[in-house]
Amino acid sequence: MLKKISYLSILIIAIWSFRASAQSYQTALGVRLGDPSGVTLQHYIGGNSALEGILGIGPNWFTLTGLYELHQPFSDPNGLGWYVGGGAHIGGLNGGYDYNNKHYNSGAFILGVDGILGIDYTIPSAPLNLSLDWKPAINLSPFAGFFGGEFGLSVRYTFNR
Repeated sequence: MLKKISYLSILIIAIWSFRASAQSYQTALGVRLGDPSGVTLQHYIGGNSALEGILGIGPNWFTLTGLYELHQPFSDPNGLGWYVGGGAHIGGLNGGYDYNNKHYNSGAFILGVDGILGIDYTIPSAPLNLSLDWKPAINLSPFAGFFGGEFGLSVRYTFNR
């Protein structure tokens, strides 16, 4: 329990330490490679706050993830920064192996919560944003548990620069 309180305290301090910083773009659309792979849309809602949606697509499943992110530049203002945030995902599974009951099922509803921690770089001379992140998730349904191996590389075209 003390370990969880320590992690929560560190996260709260990190969030409070953010300074408002304007981004060089407002909206970006692109692809995400990794887990999950799919389409990503990021939109800044003010200062250093952004919303990101990820449509993840697999061979027999899909997920839609919504994230609230707080972005912070590193001391070098040339487009390199980091971010932290959280949100949730929903989706569907068309068949697949049920590890809890050890059988294949015909489909299921996917539901869970997500965190995100990453670095991003906006190329000053081009309308491109690159990000590398870790997106751990806790699935509530159909396979309940912690999934910590979700890493992704996103390449986005930036609008409104």
